[in-house]
Amino acid sequence: MEAFDLLPLERQLELEHEMARAALPFWSQEDAKLELLKHRENSVFKVTPEAGEPLVMRVHREHYHTDSQLSSELQWLKSLREVGVTTTVGVPCRDGALFARVRCAGLPEGRQCDMLRWVSGHAIGSIEEGVNLDANTMQEVYRQVGEQAALIHNHGETWQRPAGFSRMTWDEQGFFGETGAISGRYWDLDSLTPPQLDLLHRAKQVTADALADFGKTPDRYGLVHGDFLPENLFFDGKTVQLIDWDDTGFGWHIYDFATAMFPHLDRPSLDVALPAMTAGYREHRPLPDAQLNMLPFLVMARTLSYVGWVASRREAGRELEDLAVGTACVLAEQLVS
Repeated sequence: MEAFDLLPLERQLELEHEMARAALPFWSQEDAKLELLKHRENSVFKVTPEAGEPLVMRVHREHYHTDSQLSSELQWLKSLREVGVTTTVGVPCRDGALFARVRCAGLPEGRQCDMLRWVSGHAIGSIEEGVNLDANTMQEVYRQVGEQAALIHNHGETWQRPAGFSRMTWDEQGFFGETGAISGRYWDLDSLTPPQLDLLHRAKQVTADALADFGKTPDRYGLVHGDFLPENLFFDGKTVQLIDWDDTGFGWHIYDFATAMFPHLDRPSLDVALPAMTAGYREHRPLPDAQLNMLPFLVMARTLSYVGWVASRREAGRELEDLAVGTACVLAEQLVS
């Protein structure tokens, strides 16, 4: 766990705000106003200049991405836009760089900071509250989400990646590896009881075995968005825009379905969202039932990574602890039985 994560949340936010203020001159926005929008993996700020459209700044979590990985994300998004996939758009620094390495008095080790254009519309919901849309709107939203996922996967299968391209890998090691767990190790959460821990270990093994048997052939494994949560699906009444590409990387294509369906688990909306996303996806890319049948295992893997996230980010993760642990145990019981 990073020393930063052990600080009280209020102090974390103070330091992230100080860092964002120190970063503004890299975009010649010294006098812009800052408003915190989100603090989870990154701290995300709305930047309101004295004139012109608002922008979005990401102050990245230290050691989450290498400089190469962050550059690779922005390169990939540019290539996706060239084939018609709508993505967030980076705003270069005044020297033309894709992002800046910024330091301030409170965080002398520095942070990666980048700027994005503002995205219109509103998030369709949240991981805690789910998605509150009428059935017709939900069907249309998730049909578009499925289309976007298929286009992303098609592009990733054929795109010639530039030299040095590097992103995280959402496989067994990335979800719950001893040393490679991207979000943290679920078994490090000290509030888990021995029976809960035993249950999650058994579910992890079932999941790992299923994923190993499924394999990583290009028809089912490649570049994915990795975070289709409702907070990252902006809808303006007509079009869905994907934001927050911070978790993009290599993984099973059905993982994008797992992240999209997570907020609908045990809710009636699942019966609307999943068929709509599947139909939209199949308009552009095959989706055999054998791949769709892997959804419970990727949902389990995602949920274990959430528990690991809570364990490794104690202050920021407290609000999600009950949800993550409760969901993980329910899914684990279903999977092992």
